[in-house]
Amino acid sequence: MSQADTLAAARAWRRVKWTRAGQVAAALDGLVDLAALHDQPPAQAFAALRKVDLSQAARFLAQCLPRMEALRWVAACLTTMPATSQPERLVARKAVNRWLAEPSDANRRIAYEAGQIVGWASAEGAACLSVFLSGGSIAPEGQEQGVAPAPGAFGQAVAGAVLMAAFGEGAAAFEQRLAANIDLGEKAAAGEALQA
Repeated sequence: MSQADTLAAARAWRRVKWTRAGQVAAALDGLVDLAALHDQPPAQAFAALRKVDLSQAARFLAQCLPRMEALRWVAACLTTMPATSQPERLVARKAVNRWLAEPSDANRRIAYEAGQIVGWASAEGAACLSVFLSGGSIAPEGQEQGVAPAPGAFGQAVAGAVLMAAFGEGAAAFEQRLAANIDLGEKAAAGEALQA
């Protein structure tokens, strides 16, 4: 890739504040191999990861995106899943969208409760956990001393939600659905609007 192509790729991700892939390496330790990509712009490193491993590309992108864009990405991925009539899943999806419409601490905690009910091992549960880890204390409500989430926890929850949303109803078309979900994440990185 020429220097002009590299600069164009880096500019394509208008919503990403990082200038080098290595800046998010600590949050991805053991999950994504950035050794050869450490000094590359994030968009270029992402393109290289995407060619090799879609799951690693999703994890990298989840750590690169600002919180609101990452959560819009998650919400958009939830809409690509098969329709559900399970009340717990519907409530969890609604909690994510409610927080996106009004990102308050009360709505963040409502999303956490919805995630507990639907279960963390679901796309909706991981999406609710992403909302909860997006900012504010993770300590119980009313505790005087706030507790920050571990560095990288938010991005890991986002990646989990995106991967589980791609799994949908089974593994048959996982790679295809994950590629489509990653396309949505790239749109978020470029500052394009996502439908949730």
